[in-house]
Amino acid sequence: MLQLTWSWQPALYLFLGGMGAGAFIMAAVLFLIDRTRHRLIVCVSMWAGFACLAVGLMLLLSELITPVRGMLMWQSFSNFASWMTYGAWGAFGALAVFALSALLAMRPVGNWLAKKWKWFGKTTTKADDAAKGATKAVPNGVKLRTVLAVIGIALAAFVAVYTGMLLMTAGGVPLWDSPLLPCLFTVSALDTGVALVEVIAVLLTKRDPLAHRAAMLMERIVIVLVVLEMIVLGVFLGGLLGADPTTPYAAAGTASAELLATGGLSTVFWGMVVACGLVLPLVMAALGLALRKRDTKPLMALGAIGALIGGCELRFLVLAAGVHADVLASTVMGLIL
Repeated sequence: MLQLTWSWQPALYLFLGGMGAGAFIMAAVLFLIDRTRHRLIVCVSMWAGFACLAVGLMLLLSELITPVRGMLMWQSFSNFASWMTYGAWGAFGALAVFALSALLAMRPVGNWLAKKWKWFGKTTTKADDAAKGATKAVPNGVKLRTVLAVIGIALAAFVAVYTGMLLMTAGGVPLWDSPLLPCLFTVSALDTGVALVEVIAVLLTKRDPLAHRAAMLMERIVIVLVVLEMIVLGVFLGGLLGADPTTPYAAAGTASAELLATGGLSTVFWGMVVACGLVLPLVMAALGLALRKRDTKPLMALGAIGALIGGCELRFLVLAAGVHADVLASTVMGLIL
């Protein structure tokens, strides 16, 4: 029997929140590697990360009995012994850093700040030293963006992990009650985030051409993340399928895994998640690296779209397959044994 308590809104939040965090991380990495190029791609990707996380949080708030009260964080999220509180404040901090980073990445904003706030456009390196090549002069505004990028990466990583912790701490569902679930959702968040940046780069290629080095970097990252996600997913489901189903709790976990691997959800799981979301991006990235001297944008776009579809479907399937355990039966058997 499928899990029906959590509807589509939490599933979409898990996808959008993770993808937004992953997109910001990839955009921040591109900025840190070369702080003078791909400004438009970095800017749009950061705004996309902010929008995804914001929409995801609104969907999650819509599940509350009083969504407006949930926005009063100092009242609703003050219990710092709860993962929900840490997640709420972490997401709020990420939203603020994402938005500020995206604003500063916009050239008109940067130019306006440099005129209105002299410190923003100045360099801390003396001009004569910079001319001698002793130290490369970097404007204070770029240094500020660098600090925000590092902070944003840390907050984005926390948001990605939290999308899995949210389910893990729900209780009563063996499929979700595993430290491998946050690992799986984190890797998937990074994978889908890179895919989103790839799509943005392809769409903006005429206005801001993606350098060959940056494109090859993202393809290599895709290969590493997809292989890692395959391993985590295999261990995650394999552990549940191989568990001894002698207790109601373990039996529920096995039933959930069987739903995905061989049961009613298996066709969608193997087709959408594995084939479309993992195998297709892996093959396209490998071909892109092999054909590095040719135009690989179509391959990048196809693999990225497949990753986005598979990553979204993964969240919906994990939620749907979350069979609740018979807690009363488990407790009685534990007392007897």
